[in-house]
Amino acid sequence: MKVAGYIAVFVFGIVTCYLLVSLGVVDAVDGLPGTQDAPAFALPTYLSFVSVMMTSVTVVLAAVAVGIGVVAAYTFREIKTEARRIANETAQSRTDEALSEAEIGARIDKVAYGDLRRHPLDELVPDFDPTDQGER
Repeated sequence: MKVAGYIAVFVFGIVTCYLLVSLGVVDAVDGLPGTQDAPAFALPTYLSFVSVMMTSVTVVLAAVAVGIGVVAAYTFREIKTEARRIANETAQSRTDEALSEAEIGARIDKVAYGDLRRHPLDELVPDFDPTDQGER
């Protein structure tokens, strides 16, 4: 992010210097004629300065928007790749878990034996219920 800030400041400075020199607000070299040779009063110079500043800010904001777009495109690609990797890992772990020997054995027991394992087998012991007469 520091590099992006340095680039934005550099672009802002170059654009500002170019616009100030080209409009004649600042004469960098005595041989460069400006668009405003001798302002009669300070208002045109001030308006030129304000327009230069507004244009510079607009150019810098456009450069920042382009930079954010590039970073967002790169970040979106990385998020998509990471989501795909996590989904593959999760699917693989769930598949391994579902196809394990214990899980398959439990499913076979459930289908093959059904309700037989649900009832307790204690009733088959003769001393379980002393009042039982065997009337079933």
